Amino acid sequence: ACVYGGTGRDVLCLLLKHGMQTRHWRRLWLPAYFCNEVTCAILETGIDVAVYPWGPFDKGDVMGKISFRPDDVLLVVNYFGISKCLKYRKDQRQQITIIEDHTHDPWSDWSYSSKADWCIASLRKLLPLPDGGVLWSPLNHPMPSAVSITRKRKYASLQKIAGMSLKSLYIQGGAVKKDTFRPLLIDAEKEIAKGALSGMTDWSKDLLSSYPVDRWREKRRINHRCLSYNLSDLPWLTVPVIADEKGRCPYSGIIVFDNAGLCSYVRDKLIKTDIYPAVLWPLEKSIVKGIPDQYVELSRRLLSICCDMRYDEEDMLYVGRKIREY
Repeated sequence: ACVYGGTGRDVLCLLLKHGMQTRHWRRLWLPAYFCNEVTCAILETGIDVAVYPWGPFDKGDVMGKISFRPDDVLLVVNYFGISKCLKYRKDQRQQITIIEDHTHDPWSDWSYSSKADWCIASLRKLLPLPDGGVLWSPLNHPMPSAVSITRKRKYASLQKIAGMSLKSLYIQGGAVKKDTFRPLLIDAEKEIAKGALSGMTDWSKDLLSSYPVDRWREKRRINHRCLSYNLSDLPWLTVPVIADEKGRCPYSGIIVFDNAGLCSYVRDKLIKTDIYPAVLWPLEKSIVKGIPDQYVELSRRLLSICCDMRYDEEDMLYVGRKIREY
């Protein structure tokens, strides 16, 4: 059984409110490397937030870094789909409630074998959906009741569909200008992040049930391998590579430059070539205290290059050539 929401933030905040009311949760531990926008939504629930030192490339014992109270909750993230399944010691496991965020690879072996109390994923971040997030409990804990779809979110989802459809026509060579669909997508994204908690639209659920996620996931793995091999000999960046394991699949091509200035320069150049890398996630203006400088500095050096089913190996080679050129 699972509960769907309009976004990953919706299902996470729905769960936190449920836990505060039924399990007396008071404090949520967030990893230091985490999305500021989601943190803003979390703070609106009223739960206290603390930060523990953890990021995408850290290894070891997560829970050993924290002094827990009985009313604490821990959020663990599968970063970029490349994190290994974290093991929790039994003595630690009895002390704390665990929520895992599997947004970057909801179909990983880690996700399927999870021993967390609850898991969440923002489906719209990985799949071509105008809205959608999901919550489930591997331990079969009682779930919060799903919330209805708000009018604001329904309109934003329709606006997103319109923008996505026009963009598709633009890519296919139709008589559509970029200035027509981009404002729709930008405005819709802003509206989806606002307002009361909302459910997932029926049309997004229908789309989700029709998508060949396994085939798309394999395509993502192949594209990522091509990009990472193409850049592997460059001394001034790193593309984290995982062994060809079916249990894990990268979310995107994560590129870590050796300095922030070079990262910013290459990003600007790529954008001028109509290649739009994302920054996952900016931490320059963190809204919570206690984030170590090493994670802020990492956020300045990291870019995310899309490698999903829209692209093929030729596209990855092209992006690789442009990065080398710049």
